Amino acid sequence: MSLEHWLAFAVISAICLISPGRVLMLIVSYTLGQGRKSMLATIPAATFGTAMALAIVILALGWLQFAAPEILDPIRWIGGAYLAFLVIRTWRRPGGGVPLADNDNLPQEKPLRIMRHVFTETGLDRRSYAFFVALIAQFLDPAAPLPEQAQAFVETFLGLALVSWIAAAIGAGPLHRFIRSHSPKRSTKRRDRNVLISSSSVTAGYRKIAA
Repeated sequence: MSLEHWLAFAVISAICLISPGRVLMLIVSYTLGQGRKSMLATIPAATFGTAMALAIVILALGWLQFAAPEILDPIRWIGGAYLAFLVIRTWRRPGGGVPLADNDNLPQEKPLRIMRHVFTETGLDRRSYAFFVALIAQFLDPAAPLPEQAQAFVETFLGLALVSWIAAAIGAGPLHRFIRSHSPKRSTKRRDRNVLISSSSVTAGYRKIAA
């Protein structure tokens, strides 16, 4: 992977990760409700789930690139449109426009339960796979070895993700107030579980056409 190619991927990944998406806001929610100690459960689970989803998508696209390369171009176009749709929705309705709680508390949960919840939202959620397909398809280079590209994609994205998640947990209060002030208010009848923020996948879009 060339330096220019890698820098483009890093910039777009960073933009995606600092957007107030559901994973980032889930970490913020647990931090506000249970303190920064929850980072010991949320961040490892998010890292593992993200790494799994990212690896599966890279392998699937790599196989597709070998078996049916003509399909990649439509995927790139559709993926680019999907990313553009996501970024427009994100900045028009930060936090996904979902109901926000009136206080900053979450029910106390055991670390393993928190980890299972966060892992489900990252490694087992179809929105994660849709996002990674849209993102990776823009940068996958048929002329470069797949293992080298896979290593660069995973290491870069996870490194940036760790920085953004830790920063979000540290600045959970201001970030939560920003999302609360910019999100449409909705009523909810569910009182058994007080959810701070739960948003749709939020990303920034990028479309790169190979020369």
